[in-house]
Amino acid sequence: MSKINLNADDKIRLVEAMNDGIEPSPDLLPKLFPGIAEKFDVVKLDRAKVPTLEYAGKRSKAAILAEASAGSGPLQIERSFGDVKEDEWKNLIIQGDNLQFLKTCYKNEDPLIKDKVKGKVKLIYIDPPFGTGDEYGGRDGTVSYSAKLMGAEFIEMVRERLVLLRELLSEDGFIVVRQAYNFGFQIKILMDELFYPQNFRNEIIINKANQQGAIQKRFNPSTEFLFLYSRNTDTVINPLYVERGKKPTWINAHSPKENTSSHTIVYKGGTFISPKGRHWTFSQKRIDELDSSGRIKLVDSGYIDVYGNNQNRMIQYLMDDKKTLDSNWTDIPAYSFSTGYPTENSEQLLERVVNAFSNQGSLIIDVFGGSGTTPAVAEKLDRRWISCDFGKHAIYTQQKRILNIFESKALQDEVDKNNKVVIKKGNPYGHTPKPFCVASVGAYDFSHVMSLREHKDRYIDFVLGLFQLSKDKKVAHSYKLANIFAEKEKSPVEVYPVWQDEYLKEIRIDEDYLQAIIDQAGPKISGDYYIIAPETCSNIGETILKNGSNKVTFHILSFPYKVLEDASRHFTLHDQPSAQDDVNKLITSTAFYFNEDVGIKVKRNDVGFEIEEFKTNILDKEGKPFSGFDGIAMVLVDQDYDSKKPFDMDETIFAKDIKEGRVKIKLTKSVAIIAIDKHGNESKPIKI
Repeated sequence: MSKINLNADDKIRLVEAMNDGIEPSPDLLPKLFPGIAEKFDVVKLDRAKVPTLEYAGKRSKAAILAEASAGSGPLQIERSFGDVKEDEWKNLIIQGDNLQFLKTCYKNEDPLIKDKVKGKVKLIYIDPPFGTGDEYGGRDGTVSYSAKLMGAEFIEMVRERLVLLRELLSEDGFIVVRQAYNFGFQIKILMDELFYPQNFRNEIIINKANQQGAIQKRFNPSTEFLFLYSRNTDTVINPLYVERGKKPTWINAHSPKENTSSHTIVYKGGTFISPKGRHWTFSQKRIDELDSSGRIKLVDSGYIDVYGNNQNRMIQYLMDDKKTLDSNWTDIPAYSFSTGYPTENSEQLLERVVNAFSNQGSLIIDVFGGSGTTPAVAEKLDRRWISCDFGKHAIYTQQKRILNIFESKALQDEVDKNNKVVIKKGNPYGHTPKPFCVASVGAYDFSHVMSLREHKDRYIDFVLGLFQLSKDKKVAHSYKLANIFAEKEKSPVEVYPVWQDEYLKEIRIDEDYLQAIIDQAGPKISGDYYIIAPETCSNIGETILKNGSNKVTFHILSFPYKVLEDASRHFTLHDQPSAQDDVNKLITSTAFYFNEDVGIKVKRNDVGFEIEEFKTNILDKEGKPFSGFDGIAMVLVDQDYDSKKPFDMDETIFAKDIKEGRVKIKLTKSVAIIAIDKHGNESKPIKI
């Protein structure tokens, strides 16, 4: 039998647990029963007590992480603002599928974020859609937000992202998830499963936007909530304080505790001795500080001092007019409408979140970036930040918000080295933004590989390059297997032949496909075997099969991608919004797409401008080119365009408001536009 390994402290803890009739601490079990510990993972057994949700389509955490390791996409800088050295930090606005971006962060190989994000994030704040199928109206009465996914599909969408987000948190990190009553408690169970109940800190109650009208079957929901979890149990939050909302309260400056010794202080040139059995609340140094700030005063008193003398004057101090913030945050608005998004989080809410759960210089991430409240607040409070969103409209909204942050309201007083207030809270922020860039995730210029049948070799080079591999003709001949073009760690790499019709439309990678490789190659292969394929071409993950006395481990290096122009596939691409109604419907989308050129010609007219020509190479869902202006999603307008400065979106004209190519809008003398097609490709700025 194995020898137990309890130290003196362990034995005391064990005895105390037995005396109290409770279970010993789980960490004692491996020491008491090392033989059992060798067979069972005690920590996993303990976590197995946590209730979980079971639903159709739920995947294991291991499968999600394995897919992330194999299927991440590259980051490409589209435009930069501000100058920094190559190895210095730049804040990031990421345009693309947030799941794809999280995979890239988890894999931790892309040069833009390598060793800068994974395990380094102090605060994650997300406000994912509420999974209701409801539609929410904007200021002008139009529908501006739709919780597109529902039920199990919605839950798994959020869960996949939570699995990856947890891997980005630092050891002292926090995650805050905003939800409503609709699916909030299902999300709470997910977070217990992924972050563990002992790391649940608070359910923070916040205000919901006011809704009018009688509801007969239930009370009108007036609140929502934030779920707060930490990565570890011992992480401390920063205390916050709020105004009491009462008149100033002055009380005598004596300690409420009795003290046998008297205590003497000097104030206003007089010497004051504390009454018998009492002592002063503050030290002489603190008294002087309170005096300089006007928070103490002399009042008439009937107290008799320790010498029996009538002390006609008594020192009083002003009680703190603030109290420690609790989990009820309904004293501030949780929504704002400054950018036109009906579900825009307020800066007051994010100010509290950022101040409570991060520090100056900390890294903050929001992967449902929307209108950009999180990066704007992080910028003002001197944090580093990353914001991600799929919609081009959201990206330009965030870009504009950061570029114009100088004129926005400061969230806190700013003092100089002499402690003098130089910027008062509520006044203009008064600072230009720190350097940041807009980057895309999973986007490539594919203009030279438009037809796989015509450019097979270019396609092979392209997909090998995704995984930092290059073609090796000698390798291809040595294995005598079709479609092996490279080696990875001295193991063969096959490129799945989507240039052949049957592979593109009918054949999928499954166990039979893998067994056929073994049957054809015989003893030539053992160990690892890699296959690069679009993720929709594979129905299987990492698989181990026998090859005689050996084993072959098949690794699927998958990548998502949009429909190529000559490929007929059963695949749906989520378009960019062509109406304000659809702005926030881009919950999840194709993570990998190819940049296309967009061309547009416009001319001014008496009421605005007219589109004379629009050109995009994308296809509709039936595989046909868009005709006329049907491929337009939106046109962004900069009313004060300067080619030497960044494009600064002032207005967005959605496709539904473009009538036969005509746009009614008041124009200045220096106007430029950017046209965006339904797949998110954009034109260069065009002056009109």
